[in-house]
Amino acid sequence: LIEETEEALERSDTDSLMKDEFFDKLSIEEKISQMIAYPIVIDKVDNIDNGEEKFIDELSPGFITIFGQEIASDSAKQKVTEINNLYKDNVFSPRFIVDHEGGSVQRLSGKGYTVLPSWKETCELGEIKMANLLEKSARELKSTGIDIVLAPVLDVGENPILKDRICSDSYAVVADKSVVYARAFGSFGILPVLKHFPGIGNINKDLHTDFDFVEVLQNDAELYKYVIEESLGVGVMVSHAGVLNQDSQVPCSLSKSCVDELKNTYANILVFSDALEMKSASFDKANVSEEKGLVQVSKEAVIAGNEILIYGQSIGSVDIKDIVFSLSKEYRNNPEFKELIDQAVLKIVNYKYAER
Repeated sequence: LIEETEEALERSDTDSLMKDEFFDKLSIEEKISQMIAYPIVIDKVDNIDNGEEKFIDELSPGFITIFGQEIASDSAKQKVTEINNLYKDNVFSPRFIVDHEGGSVQRLSGKGYTVLPSWKETCELGEIKMANLLEKSARELKSTGIDIVLAPVLDVGENPILKDRICSDSYAVVADKSVVYARAFGSFGILPVLKHFPGIGNINKDLHTDFDFVEVLQNDAELYKYVIEESLGVGVMVSHAGVLNQDSQVPCSLSKSCVDELKNTYANILVFSDALEMKSASFDKANVSEEKGLVQVSKEAVIAGNEILIYGQSIGSVDIKDIVFSLSKEYRNNPEFKELIDQAVLKIVNYKYAER
């Protein structure tokens, strides 16, 4: 037992040194890029275009988000392999992210994949049947090379905006079904990302196209607490809704006080922004007639405490280069911003080593 303990400590020390070495050799631009989830659209079996390949090879984003409709298994596996081959050092290799709620929000639903019913319909299944269905799907995604799923949805209510993306109007049902989902994917080494913190079940507008705020109840906080503590490990996505209990005119994703509600309680959980090009993220209470630019929104997301910056499929390599350039400049000139970036990247590095 003593020998096993000593060996474990030696491995821990070695891993720690390797992580420190990895972090230390990152340039400023590479540190920023580790926080970027770069969107890739798969629409057919084809190779990465030259511009995309050059961008990925140059900046090595830390995460890749897969977009597309009814993507087939062969197409997804080909794209994952192509992208991984662009990374010279597998320590830098990306982690692949995909929306996987079921229903209309399931990118990988073509040939070779199990088509999941909507999240609402999935929640109506018995626990064993639900777990078996989700484990089958998780196995398929793992064989593709997917590391992270943006699901389950913890929002509660009967909502005309989210519709069947919501499991139930019962907190107890959402809690239990979300744990089943998180455990099913977690058991295959895939990180589920709970969304949309702190809870947008009573939202009245589509945050993709408009800004809105919500009232967060104690039940919402208890829901996240329960699912986090009962799961094998999760991340959390922060929404762009304002929070009536804090500042209804500032998106939670851009509010340090709102994000800190999560981080102060669960310091080790990776914090994902919702897609930063959404209209709700660009809302500026100081000038409601003019939207903030994507670079400014990205900077404020970092300052608020987001660690992985998500972008939708409309955002291209030119946009991401502008963001990396601007955040790198801020890193050089602002010690407080530098510290925030370093903390986020160290957390990402720890995640990548822990799940190797």
